[in-house]
Amino acid sequence: MDSSRRRGWTFAVGLLVVCLAAAALRFYRLSDLPVGMHYDEAANGILAGEIARGVRRPIFIPAYTGKEVLFFYWAALWMKVLGITPFALRLAAASIGTATVAATVWTVYELLYERDEGLWIALGAAAFLAVSFWHLVLSRYGFRAVTQPLLQALTVAALWRGLRTAERGWLVAAGLFCGLTAYTYLAARAFPVPLTVALAVLLVADRDQRRERLLQLAIFAAAAALVLAPLAHYWLTHPGTFMVRARQVAADTWGEAWRGFLACLQMFFLRGDPYVRFNLPHRPLFLPGAAAFLVVGVGLAAWRFVHLWQARVRRSSSLPLASYAFLLASMPVMLVPSALATGEITPSNLRTVGLLPFVVVFPALGLFALKSWLWRAVQRGSREQGGPATRRALQLLLVGLVLAVGTPATAAAYFRDWASSPALYEAADGDLAHVADYLSRADLASMEPYVASQHYRHPTLAFLAHDYDAVRWLVGGQTLVFPADGDALLILPRSAAADLDWVDSMLPGDALVGSPSGPDRSPDFHAYRVSGEHDPTPARSQAANFGDVVHLLGYTVLVQSRSGDCVELTLWWKVVDLPDRHDYRPILRFVDREGFLWGESQPFHYPSEQWLPGQVVVDHISIPVAAGAPPGDYLVRLGFYSPGADARMPLLDDGGAYAGAYVELPVSLARAKEPPPVGALDIHNPLGVDVDGLTLLGATVEATTIRPGERLRLTLFWRADAGELPSNPVSLWLGDTKLYDGDPVRGTYPFGVWSVGEVVGDRYAPRIPLDTRPGEHRLQVRMADTTVDLGRVTVQETDRSFEVPSLSHLIGVSLGNRVELLGYDLSAGSVAPGETLVLTLYWRALTEMSREYTVFTHLLAPDGSMTGQQDNQPVRGSYPTTLWLPGEVVADAYEISVRPDAAGGEHRLEVGMYEPETGTRLPVAGRADNAVPLQVVRVVE
Repeated sequence: MDSSRRRGWTFAVGLLVVCLAAAALRFYRLSDLPVGMHYDEAANGILAGEIARGVRRPIFIPAYTGKEVLFFYWAALWMKVLGITPFALRLAAASIGTATVAATVWTVYELLYERDEGLWIALGAAAFLAVSFWHLVLSRYGFRAVTQPLLQALTVAALWRGLRTAERGWLVAAGLFCGLTAYTYLAARAFPVPLTVALAVLLVADRDQRRERLLQLAIFAAAAALVLAPLAHYWLTHPGTFMVRARQVAADTWGEAWRGFLACLQMFFLRGDPYVRFNLPHRPLFLPGAAAFLVVGVGLAAWRFVHLWQARVRRSSSLPLASYAFLLASMPVMLVPSALATGEITPSNLRTVGLLPFVVVFPALGLFALKSWLWRAVQRGSREQGGPATRRALQLLLVGLVLAVGTPATAAAYFRDWASSPALYEAADGDLAHVADYLSRADLASMEPYVASQHYRHPTLAFLAHDYDAVRWLVGGQTLVFPADGDALLILPRSAAADLDWVDSMLPGDALVGSPSGPDRSPDFHAYRVSGEHDPTPARSQAANFGDVVHLLGYTVLVQSRSGDCVELTLWWKVVDLPDRHDYRPILRFVDREGFLWGESQPFHYPSEQWLPGQVVVDHISIPVAAGAPPGDYLVRLGFYSPGADARMPLLDDGGAYAGAYVELPVSLARAKEPPPVGALDIHNPLGVDVDGLTLLGATVEATTIRPGERLRLTLFWRADAGELPSNPVSLWLGDTKLYDGDPVRGTYPFGVWSVGEVVGDRYAPRIPLDTRPGEHRLQVRMADTTVDLGRVTVQETDRSFEVPSLSHLIGVSLGNRVELLGYDLSAGSVAPGETLVLTLYWRALTEMSREYTVFTHLLAPDGSMTGQQDNQPVRGSYPTTLWLPGEVVADAYEISVRPDAAGGEHRLEVGMYEPETGTRLPVAGRADNAVPLQVVRVVE
């Protein structure tokens, strides 16, 4: 056998061993390790399953903040063969990971083609990749990022071969691989940068072949553009999808980005990814031995680049120079996706996946440099010169050494320390995977399943549970639903069981039917049987009817509410009918008796798309209370809100008429146990003024430009530095106008009852008198002998009209002796369904008004149903009635859209005003409904 054949057999044996080691690590126990199935991986399984079933054929997936599609099509092929299972998903990743190890040999061989040991360095690089804990983790997860190294490797290998051989077929293949790289993962968008650097170096160095090189690169670029075109077209037609994820996690400042880059540099040797989902926390990418070879290899590559650059004029080809330029440029560039993502985990093993497979070339260079040094030392010290067989044996020995040391170390780190660890189980939603298995085995024929979760419709359950569509979701684990009849199965996973004591207090002692343990031997979840017959009652009954859909039954205050803490309530409400929208949820605003907002909550615990008539919902609500809220009597204003429609469900009175948008629940607030730190207060203007045993810490003025009649909203922040304070009055002045005079907290909380150290936010909203002259005015607070300047407030001049314009229709009707409807203009007397009527009302103020009334404009069908309406404060909400002067005339336009399904015939147009808080209309003489009829509008088919 000649030497070349022996060399080939030796290399083939080495390649086989490397690939077998890579495959063994990537396929061993793949069906059960790693434990759990995180939200993101399960979502990937759902998306791949949709492709496998033919539900979609996407170019880009906008769901879940945007995903490139190549991995999902590959996983779909496995799912068509093996079924839509986690094993098929992970098998797709493992096969790509193993193929990447093999492709690395070809890639490095092409990059280092002119080196004598280039083939063995390539095999050494593949060995380092085969035993890389970093790459192993990604190869056994169903994440699309694992495709990026493979496509990068194939791109570089084909491109360098095409540039070396001048065969256009390889250049076209390289372009196809490069275009496909854009379909792998977000971080791949940085890949063209080191490619461009290398090719620019090549063009500069190969001056004699520049025209030929440009033609080769044009072929490569054209093929890449052809493959990229569908994705580029999608991004152009859906511009928000290109940067949505990058904007979510990107650094806000250059300084923050630089700190992220420094953190990423440390991940090579010192301190790696801290997130257990993708790493043993803080494990560096390279352990000490490999790290030493990496440093040597980087140094050798840099030295080689400089040497080749200096000698470029004597070389027939500068492709080796481009190789080292590419390898060196890829190191910092492919760190950028993680370095810039300081909004999440930095450094990140996932986002730096673009370093692979090129970064493993450096430890291979260092390893074989050590071999060369040892070989020369042995040659100098030995009488017999080693032949090619000895050299091949030593090369194979080095590759075997990487595998012999790395394989058991990586296997122990992965299978023993990481993939089966309780920490990973918790981070990877292992409790929900356990719930999915429990539900798949449970008999749900007689029970309606409810699952609590931190996320609505959690993908882990969606992908793993057999009867997922039957599940109803309780987001956060703070809600109980009692079915109209029969029983329900309530499951609270560990990740959503923070309120377990509250749940236990609401259910009978025998409700718990299961609490199986997880890897750490603590319960993974608690399963309860909830009977519709068991109906706990609230401590305080409070009836309210929201839109004939929800009936409030009452509430319970769980603990004494304190300033700076939370108001803890349990709400009882019953679903009496299906809602018209699927996104209603409670909205709760914690206000004082003057209406000042001190806290708000919009819990997304049980959204309305799951409501069924007859269900009783018991909901634990936490409303954070602002620091400095003074003790006293407060209200929780409860309503139901649809974010999609930006509308509230109406509160109805006993007769079914509109009665406002919320019901008020009385709650008391006690002092804070400890005074809040000054930094927790919303102080815009720090002051620190000592006033008779007090410190005026600061003030916040919400607006410094205001119109006469508007309220000037401000907060004074006080701290009591002594006990038994004198009850001095506080006065507020705007120039020479006194806006307030009395005890703090609008007369309800005099200084004399404050405790030492107490911090109080003292809110005011005095109306600016309508006769206040325009211009700048000094805002001051005065107490005892002290005057504190709070800044300047600009009072704007208001354009007013007192002349009655010419009107198409005269009315002259008084509303509650506060305002007169002089008349109106109407765009048309007939309208088609779906069209818009333009109605202009002309009002005259009869007196100064202290309330902001809402105008309603209703178009009513013959049967009394609503055909069209627009309700808002006058002049599209920009000119409330509190700003009007007596005698002032206001033109007020409305656009009333007629329902597309409006029946033909004569429809009545009527208007009026009401108080938005209660729905109470201003009275109209002779009208029981307190509405002013305008005219009949004919709706024509």
